[in-house]
Amino acid sequence: MSWRDGAWRDSACVLVTLAFAALLGSCSEGYPGEDRPLVSPFDMSNAERVAELNVVGRDSPGPRWRYALREGCTLEVEQGGGKDKRRVAVTLKRSMDAEVVFDDATKTYDVALIDRSVDAGTPFATLLKTDKWTYATQGSLLVDLLIRDCAAGSTARRLQMTGTLPPPRSVINVSR
Repeated sequence: MSWRDGAWRDSACVLVTLAFAALLGSCSEGYPGEDRPLVSPFDMSNAERVAELNVVGRDSPGPRWRYALREGCTLEVEQGGGKDKRRVAVTLKRSMDAEVVFDDATKTYDVALIDRSVDAGTPFATLLKTDKWTYATQGSLLVDLLIRDCAAGSTARRLQMTGTLPPPRSVINVSR
């Protein structure tokens, strides 16, 4: 009788182990097999930042926002679609900042572009409008880094014109 009890226990242990393995295997269904790699926006190029801005603009609740960075650090922003589509183009300058502002009227977080050299603290363009603070802060950081590196790039262009820096070897087109 002890042999039978031992064989039964062994079979039960194997069945329980297989059931747990099947249960654990089914828990991963619906999740991507590989997560998207996290890259710090501080380590991205401006082209990568614009691509990430497009992800934020696509995934944030509300109308879709699209972005492109043109020659001379002109940020093109398009919001919505169809007859409600709005488009703005802004040349990014060192004196600009992107700030998250809560809009009481619409109950949204807006990424507002402010030019401190013109009128300190007065937004002159809205770059994103969402009801999620996380999307707004991510968009604001990406725009601030675009501004920072565009300003650094314009300094490099001025230095190239004076002959202190060699011209770039290749140009990357960030438009899609």
